[in-house]
Amino acid sequence: MKHYISDESAATWWTGSRRWQRMLANQARIRMKYLDRIDPNWEGLETLDLGCAGGFMAETLARRGAQVTGIDPWAAVLKTAAGHAQQSSLDVRYLAGAGESLPLDDGSMDRVVCVDTLEHVSNVAAVLAEIRRVLCPGGILFFDTVNRNWLSRLLVVPMAEVVLRLLPPGTHDPGKFIRPAELRAQLEGLGFRVAPMVGMRPALGLGRLDTVLGLLPTTAVMYAGHAVRT
Repeated sequence: MKHYISDESAATWWTGSRRWQRMLANQARIRMKYLDRIDPNWEGLETLDLGCAGGFMAETLARRGAQVTGIDPWAAVLKTAAGHAQQSSLDVRYLAGAGESLPLDDGSMDRVVCVDTLEHVSNVAAVLAEIRRVLCPGGILFFDTVNRNWLSRLLVVPMAEVVLRLLPPGTHDPGKFIRPAELRAQLEGLGFRVAPMVGMRPALGLGRLDTVLGLLPTTAVMYAGHAVRT
């Protein structure tokens, strides 16, 4: 995995000074509503937040009682994440590492949460294989990512990054977007039982016209899902 945002952004991760960082913070809370539909119990579960960045999702999971390990290749933002968790009296373990080679033991995780990540990795197949390796039998992978088609290319790159400026320019490479059927096939090939996927959409939130996530019946642009390691 390679990061796409400058180190300058790491120090401001929790300040709310940048619109796209506020959007990511909002999304963590909204994502929990989907995750809780699958299983609301997180207490004591060993949970990997893969591609954790500054810890929005990791801290949300920790507040629900999960034993969270956050992994990301971006050293600068991990320092910010660890400092904020300590200030918040949350026990989150942060490790520098890539999704293609996770620094974790086999079968050590009950759950893996991988959001806003698969569309940025260099080798999706290798990341999925590593996720399977570290999940225990019956463990659950939660994910969301971006579909690969002309519509997502239009809405996620020029519209979100250039016109609306919801994300820093260059955040996404459309060539790394993943069609739902492709992701399902790769997961099933690794022995996962894959549930039906749901569409996601950005929507205006409260406050400073920030955006949050909502669910849609179509997976045409963004989509989420979960899979169980059998």
